[in-house]
Amino acid sequence: MKPLLLALLIAPLALATPKKNAAKATRHPASATKPAGAKPSAKTLSPAEILRKADDARAPEGSFSFQVKITDYDGASALRTNVYKVFSKDDKYALIETLAPTRLQGRKILLRGEDLWLYLPSVKRPTRISLQQRLTGEVANGDIARTRFFDDYAAKITGQETIGGKPHYVLDLHAKSESVTYRRVQLWVDTASYQPAKAQFYALSGKLLKTSNYSDFAPALGLPRASKVVIKDALAPNKQSHLSYSQYAREDLDDSFFTKEALP
Repeated sequence: MKPLLLALLIAPLALATPKKNAAKATRHPASATKPAGAKPSAKTLSPAEILRKADDARAPEGSFSFQVKITDYDGASALRTNVYKVFSKDDKYALIETLAPTRLQGRKILLRGEDLWLYLPSVKRPTRISLQQRLTGEVANGDIARTRFFDDYAAKITGQETIGGKPHYVLDLHAKSESVTYRRVQLWVDTASYQPAKAQFYALSGKLLKTSNYSDFAPALGLPRASKVVIKDALAPNKQSHLSYSQYAREDLDDSFFTKEALP
């Protein structure tokens, strides 16, 4: 091929190559910039989903057991300490057995759906009680028998507040039925970990009954869960109950385990 013809063929290619590379260099930065108004990739959780995650940080789902030690205080003075073994299934069935003190051993509380019974060895026949009745100190039966809020309450987000330097959702929970322990609950949930920090519990009249603080999150059945809860009387904060949760275990529990016939 003649030199002049070869030069004429190569020259257009040499001129076109820089333009192509320049176009690539121009497009690359633009593709790394998100357009204005673009939605974040992370999914925003609904109030119900936030509540379920907060429940997971308090107690597992399914069938399980745990032990809870409750110490009641009046100011700095410890009044009494009770220990209970709790069996729970799907938050619809629960059996609470008293382990200590010795004089109360044999006492049991049975939850089946909306029905709650107290069994005393000296009486033999179970007695109907309510979730709202006190178990000990500032602790109601429902505080132990019902381990989760999700099924009993409808949730909505009413704002955010900072607790301990961390932002928290403020969830407003309204009871779905009149049989639950409290008609309304306010729950503060960490926006990052979804762990609850505190709760306020209200009566039907709107009166604040008591507050709870959740802390000492420790691994239990696969997730960090609150191992310490402090419940305070809203009108007399010096009256407190400190709950320590431990010994979580998965259980294979048949429905027949949660019957009045199985109580003795």
